Amino acid sequence: MKRLLFLPLAITLLLISCNKDDDEVSIANRNRALLGQWEYEAIMTDRAVDLNGDNTSNIDLFNTQELPQCVKDNITTYTEDGPSGKPEYNVTENNLACDDNNPFSFVEEDFWTLTNNNATISFEGREPFRIIELTKNRLKVKSDDTFDGQDYIMTITYRKK
Repeated sequence: MKRLLFLPLAITLLLISCNKDDDEVSIANRNRALLGQWEYEAIMTDRAVDLNGDNTSNIDLFNTQELPQCVKDNITTYTEDGPSGKPEYNVTENNLACDDNNPFSFVEEDFWTLTNNNATISFEGREPFRIIELTKNRLKVKSDDTFDGQDYIMTITYRKK
């Protein structure tokens, strides 16, 4: 009888410990692992900011009203190369478009490359992303930013779409 009680527990523990969905990507394979579409999972800052002007500052920009929903549903894409022949980075509106933008239009376009022993995603026109975590389904980066004259560090977590 004790074996029958232990068996479901052992199977559960085995399944949990063998879950390979979020395997870390080796530093050498980061270039390939970045390719594709990513959606926001979390956006945090190291100090409270009031981006929306409601006189309430937050460090959690994703689960509060600091960022409009039309920004939170944007899609970030890394391609191996585009028409320019360079690896391209772009952020596009999703179904909820901000301002006068059309759904699925570009919000940001740039070129990217991995630098610093594949620990940093460098861009031509924006601050670099320092890779904190990269698995086949999750990307977590840090980036320096400034708002209202204050410097802060933004941590963005993406999940593969």
